[in-house]
Amino acid sequence: MTRFLALLAIIAMTVAACGGSGSEDTTAPEGGGGETATTAAEGGESSGGEGGGEQVELHAFVSRDYYWPPDAWEGFMAANPNIKVTAQTESNDDILQQLQRMQDAGQKLPDIIQDDTFLMEAYQNAGLLLDMTEQKDQWESEDPDTYNEILPIAWEENTFADGIWGVSLTANFDVIYYNIAMCEAAGVDCSSIDSLDGFLEAMRAVKASQPDVIPLTVQALPTTGVTTLKTFFSAAGAPFDGAVPDMQSEGGLYTIQWFLDASNEGLLPPQAISWGEDEARAAFAGQRAAFILDGFTVAGEYALLEGFDLGEQWGVIPSPVQGEGNQISNARTWAITSGTEHPYEAMLAIRHVGSVDQLVEAAAGGSVPMRNSNALADARLDEIWPFFDQTLRDAYAGSDSVPAGLNGGEVELVLEEMWGEIIVGTDKTAQELADQYQPILDGL
Repeated sequence: MTRFLALLAIIAMTVAACGGSGSEDTTAPEGGGGETATTAAEGGESSGGEGGGEQVELHAFVSRDYYWPPDAWEGFMAANPNIKVTAQTESNDDILQQLQRMQDAGQKLPDIIQDDTFLMEAYQNAGLLLDMTEQKDQWESEDPDTYNEILPIAWEENTFADGIWGVSLTANFDVIYYNIAMCEAAGVDCSSIDSLDGFLEAMRAVKASQPDVIPLTVQALPTTGVTTLKTFFSAAGAPFDGAVPDMQSEGGLYTIQWFLDASNEGLLPPQAISWGEDEARAAFAGQRAAFILDGFTVAGEYALLEGFDLGEQWGVIPSPVQGEGNQISNARTWAITSGTEHPYEAMLAIRHVGSVDQLVEAAAGGSVPMRNSNALADARLDEIWPFFDQTLRDAYAGSDSVPAGLNGGEVELVLEEMWGEIIVGTDKTAQELADQYQPILDGL
């Protein structure tokens, strides 16, 4: 009963984290922040930037509480007493829509926003962002040591349309969680799985040794996303055109065949057609499934379950790749809006968010891995994330961006339809499925 109650608590936490409280919730996250204005601390030195000693007020929209700098910019304001930063959490995932409405109404925009990286092209197309090339160059010139800590991908994935439209300082990424006892019973060293072929063989071994176990728990409830399928397309080396995978490519056909084999051999639960992420995670946390591919942040939730201990009941490995495939990470970008009157100071505030101490302390508050080389190597992470070993850190640091495009939502709907066919079982071949759905994707 204790485990069951704990599991319910974890599921509740997951729902709360995903849904958020929305823009009407202006409660400051622990440690400060929120819509309530923070005040500049006494002392410190002026930034010396644009406006000199001029009093500057900056406002930010942030997508989740745990992405705030833990000190809510207090340290930044102490060092720059002429700058005051206020912010609010907008967790309804509608910051883009809000800014469009504000722009149409002639209202003042926030100076800084933080949102999903795949949305930056939409922001830029709407004329809502400032090209940060000048501010990036100023950072490199003024403080090359801390600038060089930022991983290149943080800038690269926000570089398009002849400009740099933000910097993605953190990113979540998918990993494989495995049940140690189930792997041992199957005679498989799951900690050494490093290819999609090897992963499929491990699932087969689990099924052969424990017929009642779900080898790989997944979700296939319509409109819940197809994260596992998209991650595997990248892992198998399927090329993407924006958000559209080439399913008729070698990597695309390999991925479809991989899941067809898994489904046909009973390695995937057919009931997953009605499962969302809560049900899929519950199967793993309830020790009814051997594997789940899920986000890095879920490890913290599994770690809270009584009797389900890291290193004893479960472990973590990077999502395996095949051939020329690659791992991907899903980032959040900090950007400066086109409406700001203080781009230099706005960039200074973003630089504070990307500092080692703020990123590491944010990790302790529920944030995701950081795109900062020194922060990734920080010894404090060993205690915050004991599962984040060097293998995972290297995989994360070498990951590519999630393939994205303005039609990403439409692409997901098509992929979900194909994914549902695979989960419930189909007589179609991989080539037939690719030939059926690829023209639909290409027409989006």
